Amino acid sequence: MLRSGYGYAQTDIVQALRTFGGLPTVEVEDGAAVSSALDLAEKGMDFADALHLSKSAHCEGFATFDLRFVKAARAAGHDGVQEA
Repeated sequence: MLRSGYGYAQTDIVQALRTFGGLPTVEVEDGAAVSSALDLAEKGMDFADALHLSKSAHCEGFATFDLRFVKAARAAGHDGVQEA
């Protein structure tokens, strides 16, 4: 929404989320997964997709109907993501 609705650049959004998550009064549930997702988002992947991918790192595979996500995940080196 920040990108498509308000026109913010992906890099600005990622930086703002990193800053927000680093505040002393903010708790992030799984900081490693969020950090990994932000790294992927910084390279162009949708943040929600990147977070799903990061949270599924312990899984043998990942199935999705989103072909764009499959392509982006594979480009990022996650070959376990497949079309459902």
